[in-house]
Amino acid sequence: MKQEYIDYIRAFNRFYTKVLGILNRSYLGSELGLPEIRVIQDVYLHPNRNAKDISRELNMDKGLLSRILKKLEMKGYMYREKTMKDNRIEFIKLTKKGEEVYHTLDRAANQSVKDIFAGLDESQLQEIVKSMKTILSIMTNNY
Repeated sequence: MKQEYIDYIRAFNRFYTKVLGILNRSYLGSELGLPEIRVIQDVYLHPNRNAKDISRELNMDKGLLSRILKKLEMKGYMYREKTMKDNRIEFIKLTKKGEEVYHTLDRAANQSVKDIFAGLDESQLQEIVKSMKTILSIMTNNY
């Protein structure tokens, strides 16, 4: 790969990371950081996953995920439920409080996107969404 491509990709990543504000200790006005929020989101969207599945889906270190799960359990957002088939496997589930947190964060994320792109007109939004779809399609097939 050409160094020019690497430099541009890295510059874009730095720019978009800053725009999204994901390097802050908390994200979307919550007490949680992006890793915790992504775990909550994954558990909400895929309710019958165990820690191994979550780790694989998020490409998250198992040690980090373990610490996040413990933190979220202590806050009362999650719990573990043993499966009927195999007592050794535990599904990670959201409590009612965890579901409420998910919905609050989801609304905040939607508002954040609206705020970030508020200054663009319809044709600019269409161009950005088209570009994002292209990136997602290419990267999904290669990652």
